[in-house]
Amino acid sequence: MEAIFYMEYRESKKAVEEMFDAYYKYKNSKRIGIFKSPDIREKVQEKTEERWKEIRKISRRERTVKAEFFEDHFVCTTGDVIQEYQYSEIEAMFETDTTLVFVAGKNRKKESFLGLKKGSVKGRSLADLKKFLLERCGKVTKGIKLL
Repeated sequence: MEAIFYMEYRESKKAVEEMFDAYYKYKNSKRIGIFKSPDIREKVQEKTEERWKEIRKISRRERTVKAEFFEDHFVCTTGDVIQEYQYSEIEAMFETDTTLVFVAGKNRKKESFLGLKKGSVKGRSLADLKKFLLERCGKVTKGIKLL
C-alpha cells in the first residue's frame, strides 16, 4: 500500500525544541493559561536539553522522522520507533508556526501527543495534507486550532 502523503526530516535539537514548544502551548490551552509565556520558554529549554541528551545516548547518529499517511491510518517512524494511529483516534489537531500536532486519546492507554515538522511534506502541499486530515479525522470538528 502506497502512502497518500509523506513527511520526512532529520531529528535535530531544533525540531525537538519545536515539539516541546507545541506541547507546552497545548497543555497551557487545556488548563486555561496555567503558564505564562516566559515559563513556557524556560520549560521548553529545560525539557529540550534533557530529551536531546537522552536521544544522543540512544543513538549517536542523526535519526530520521518519517510520517506516512494512508486512507485509514498513519504511521510515524523515528529511528526504529514506530507509532501507528487510526484517524478515528485523533481527537484534536493543532498547529504552531512550525509544527502540526495530533492528540489521540480515549482509544489509547493514555493521551498521546505527536508533533511533526510542517515544512517536511514531500511531493504535495501542507494545505492538501491538512484538508485530507480534516476529512479523515471525524472527531476533529472545529478544525485545526492555532496554538
